[in-house]
Amino acid sequence: MVFDSHSTLPYFWINIYGTEWVIISSILEEFARGNISPDVGSIPKGSHYERTMKIICETEDRLVAELNDELKDVFRKHVDAQVEVTLTAEIDRFIYGYRLGILMTMEVFKGRDDAIFGGKDS
Repeated sequence: MVFDSHSTLPYFWINIYGTEWVIISSILEEFARGNISPDVGSIPKGSHYERTMKIICETEDRLVAELNDELKDVFRKHVDAQVEVTLTAEIDRFIYGYRLGILMTMEVFKGRDDAIFGGKDS
């Protein structure tokens, strides 16, 4: 975070999709507009993720080459359903992690009892 010499508002340098650095003044506004995303922007060359994806692609290509048209259709439906389940699970984990982070932040500023239970009885 950096403060502009002409303003009291901070601005942030954000790396968009691992290729472009931009200056923004509101992370929440850019997030709401869809200009930034928690998705992985780029996959490092030679990473475990890249090697695993290569195995998945190669084995899928080999398997599909051996299937007849009917079984290819069944396999594609299976893959599509797996993608949908994975996406749903990733969204759920993101939401849970975000909520957990907010609770941690609340605890830091308000104290444990106030953050979780709404304060102590007087």
